[in-house]
Amino acid sequence: MMKEKTFIITGGNSGLGYQCAKNIALENDSNHVIIASRNEAKSAGAARKLVEETNNPHIRAFSLNLASLASIRDFCQAFADTPFPPLYGLVCNAIAGSHGKNEYTEDGFEMTFGVGHLGHFLLANILLTRMPDSGRIVFVSSDQHNPARWMYRISYTDALDLAFPKEYRHIKSYSGVKLCNIYCACEMAKRISAETSKNISVNAFNPAFMADTGLGKANSFAERMAKAIAPVLARMMGLHSSAGKSGKLLASLMTGEKYAGITGKYFDRDRECPSSELSCNTANAENLWKRSIELVGLQQNETLFTL
Repeated sequence: MMKEKTFIITGGNSGLGYQCAKNIALENDSNHVIIASRNEAKSAGAARKLVEETNNPHIRAFSLNLASLASIRDFCQAFADTPFPPLYGLVCNAIAGSHGKNEYTEDGFEMTFGVGHLGHFLLANILLTRMPDSGRIVFVSSDQHNPARWMYRISYTDALDLAFPKEYRHIKSYSGVKLCNIYCACEMAKRISAETSKNISVNAFNPAFMADTGLGKANSFAERMAKAIAPVLARMMGLHSSAGKSGKLLASLMTGEKYAGITGKYFDRDRECPSSELSCNTANAENLWKRSIELVGLQQNETLFTL
């Protein structure tokens, strides 16, 4: 078993990602933690603060803009060129949104989908080629992927509809991406098992509603209503948490012995449970995987899997 390990956390400079990084650093002072974020100043400040709070000196900030395919490839190369211990863990946590109108990534994809799914899809594929025979990847999803539990309805027909939407749909875009996070986790777990001999687990994680992380801007009446009602619904449904509580559980999913060998699963905080019926549609997962390869221009040398 590896003594020293490296963990990469996207969006680790605040909220859930910060708390996850903190708990991984506290778990063992031989754990190396990389805070990967596009806000270099904020990430550097978060890394310094984490060193102070954990007394773990192995915490660094790296620049990563998930809204840019070029930045993702640059990050992966920079990581490969730096002498870190073996990469053991990747937490795909970062998310971005459009507010009031559709916003787009550097490569022309709707922002929420481009960052929350496509960016992580490319990042995870490239970093998998640099992982040893064991390790863990977690995609941070949400209970909002489940159309049966919330006031709005989401569906999936083709990834192109999410990448290039014909209308503005802030909440549905977020929910659609969180659905894609489960599809991606399950499909990647299946392909690792079928096409490689590596013992790398890939799971999806629902942190529940964290009131202390906020819901971002709300522009339309429907968005303002959703923002006001969401905390009430979360408490009623037993889905209320905090960044501190859920960050600790996310860190445990990355490092805890009790999760060893578990892959292709959905965790509601520390509880393995079924995800929605929609999220178990294998045809949708395969469509997403195929389209994602095309959209990010994935090359054979950037993935373990046959293209």
